[in-house]
Amino acid sequence: MYAPRFPVLRSRPMEAGADKGREPGLGGRYLVAVSGSGNSEYLVRWTEAAARRLDAEWTAVHVRGPRPEPDPAALERNLALASGLGAEVVSVQDDDVAASIIRHARMLKATALVIGKADEAPAQFLGRRSLTEEIVRESGDLDLIVLRGENPVPLPKRRRGRPLPPPRLRDALVALGALAAVTALGLVARPALGYRSISILYLLAIISLPFACGRRTVIAAAALSALLWNFVFIPPQLTFSIGSLEDLLMFAAFFLAAFAGGIMTSRLREKEAALSLRERRTALLYGFTQSLTRVRGVEEIASLGSAFAAEHLGAGVGFWLRGPDGKLESGKVLRTNARTARRADPDPAAARTAFTMNAAVEDGAACLYLPLRAPDSVIGVAFAEGKGREPFRGESRELLATLAGNMALAFERELLAAANEEHKLLDESARLSRVLLNHVSHELRTPLTTIKGSVSGLLDGSADEDPLFRKELLGETLKAADKLNALVEDLLSMSRLETGSLRLRRERTGLCELLAAAQGSLAEELAGRTVRTGSSCADAEFEVDPALMVQVFRNILRNFAAYTPVGSVLEVSVATGWDHFGVSFSDDGPGVPLHELPSLFDTFYRGSNGARTQGSGLGLSICKGIVEAHGGTVAARPSASGGLEIALKVPRKP
Repeated sequence: MYAPRFPVLRSRPMEAGADKGREPGLGGRYLVAVSGSGNSEYLVRWTEAAARRLDAEWTAVHVRGPRPEPDPAALERNLALASGLGAEVVSVQDDDVAASIIRHARMLKATALVIGKADEAPAQFLGRRSLTEEIVRESGDLDLIVLRGENPVPLPKRRRGRPLPPPRLRDALVALGALAAVTALGLVARPALGYRSISILYLLAIISLPFACGRRTVIAAAALSALLWNFVFIPPQLTFSIGSLEDLLMFAAFFLAAFAGGIMTSRLREKEAALSLRERRTALLYGFTQSLTRVRGVEEIASLGSAFAAEHLGAGVGFWLRGPDGKLESGKVLRTNARTARRADPDPAAARTAFTMNAAVEDGAACLYLPLRAPDSVIGVAFAEGKGREPFRGESRELLATLAGNMALAFERELLAAANEEHKLLDESARLSRVLLNHVSHELRTPLTTIKGSVSGLLDGSADEDPLFRKELLGETLKAADKLNALVEDLLSMSRLETGSLRLRRERTGLCELLAAAQGSLAEELAGRTVRTGSSCADAEFEVDPALMVQVFRNILRNFAAYTPVGSVLEVSVATGWDHFGVSFSDDGPGVPLHELPSLFDTFYRGSNGARTQGSGLGLSICKGIVEAHGGTVAARPSASGGLEIALKVPRKP
């Protein structure tokens, strides 16, 4: 049969913003219904290919219906195939297969549901639909992709009829109709059956009523059926008197059997409805919990919880969390849903009571306050208000309590992660402080020792009679002071970069001017080494902070002078693009090992060659910070001559 290569969607046009609540992934989420048929393998592979093309997530769902699976081995292969291709596999039990598939599609906020074109259902002349038709009928505005057919199954038009009566009136009409039918049948068949056999017909009707009516209606129908049997059929007829002891005992037995049978059948029906409700609630909470595991951030978690409550409970929900002082931050509400909330502001006093007492609290306006219980403490309060200010009871209240429990765990996870990150920052700060102390104490000791020795020599008078010696001591003092000043300048620059207080003053500046300023302060350190500029540098200009860029060039030149032997050459070249301006510094020195290149711009990092030279390990990290403050990038790689190449890239315009 023909199968379309691309999705065939049958849905109404999507309204603006309708996809905001969908799961992560550029293409949303696909849900494919899987069974043990040979068609399911094709559905799985088609969905995986479509999800991969659209960068979407996808889920394979199998619903075990009341009838056994014809080929369990094929079903296991199809589910294993879906899992192996990266799908999230869900398998559930439900008597209504179509409704369960639609429910999971809505629960997972699927972008589209992929199903196969089923064969014609048996006994269609009795009005029975195929599974495909049932899914299409139940889908509403959910997008469908129907494969293995030339066209998707058309959406059937909904029949417009009179509105149904209220449930209690409908139950009463059904019960009265059933009893009237049995009475009419009994009147016709009484000559052949006898009046005692007619009680069996009444009993069958009473036992069948719980499948269509509530318990109160069934009990009332049981009493009414006994009275009808007595009045219409037991001699003497059309009276409530009973002529014989045998008929009296039969009437009592029928009355007890009708009551017991009706009550037991209604209880079984209620148990079945409760189990179905519990399964739906479990499926909803499972989907919500799965979504919580993929969300990060307190605001995003609060938004997900509020959206879930608004969609499935019609409730406006918000959250208050505990502050650093251990008290409830009642002035900071996290993501209440304004579309369903009916009040302007919740009651902070009631929220504080729920927080302090660790118990649910209801105020006079039917707003429910639930404590967010973590394993060790209460971390906040969730408040909810439904439509029409009706109080939460039964399933809604249980769902809200479970929602609050899951939200509490998710909030605690984020708060603990934030605290852990803060501890990491403190530990890193302490580590950097120790490293800074070790490096700075070592680097400060050398120039301070030189200054102290030179000043001591000048003070003891030994240099008074030797002008050359005096000049040499003063020169050493000046060099040491310059080194000390450069170190302090590096520390101040790094401090400004880490605190974000660095402010740029951009000017249109020539590259050669910046290089000349940087070389002028390093004339002695660069002695015996050559800095060569290419022809492209002559007219190169870009908008940067001149003082900071001179510091970048100075640190690169100082690094070149410290790690290359005398006679080395540094080539400076320029490469321009339509949106950036690049400067490359390439030397022919010993270079840097490949495994050290990623760490070259880290704070206080000194490579394996750093043991032979003095330095604080701040120069290149400062270069990186200044270039990134300009919106650019800096990278290190081996040069063509075997040395080191440092490449800067700065945007043409800020």
